[in-house]
Amino acid sequence: MSDFFGKRRALMREAGDPIPAHPLHDPAALAQWEAMLAEELGEFSRALAAYRGVDTRDADALLQAQAGLCAEGVDVLNVVSGLLIAQGLPLEAMFDAIHAANLAKCAAGRNAQGKLVKPAHWQEADKAGVIRASLAKS
Repeated sequence: MSDFFGKRRALMREAGDPIPAHPLHDPAALAQWEAMLAEELGEFSRALAAYRGVDTRDADALLQAQAGLCAEGVDVLNVVSGLLIAQGLPLEAMFDAIHAANLAKCAAGRNAQGKLVKPAHWQEADKAGVIRASLAKS
């Protein structure tokens, strides 16, 4: 598996963007991130609409729609992860905690809409605990 977050950090270092070692609240940087995210979400939405409506009998059109959807999705992931990294948030640790909680849902199956059902004793990830642990390291 590719180290997506590590590669995102490498891009930020190459671009000279700050990468705080611990969580901080930097609201001044948020306006630019919000603008980039809005732009990328719009592009992703358009790619998703194109993908949904593609004529699957046209192999080239399907290929282009798949490429567009995947590329725009990666752009959204890049911006979101960049924003979280720029705020010094513990992206990998939070991912691991959320992923473990999601895996625990698999035991109960899916509902009629296809969403994973939370088992009786399921517990959500300790999101604040992840941040606390990150702050304790700094």
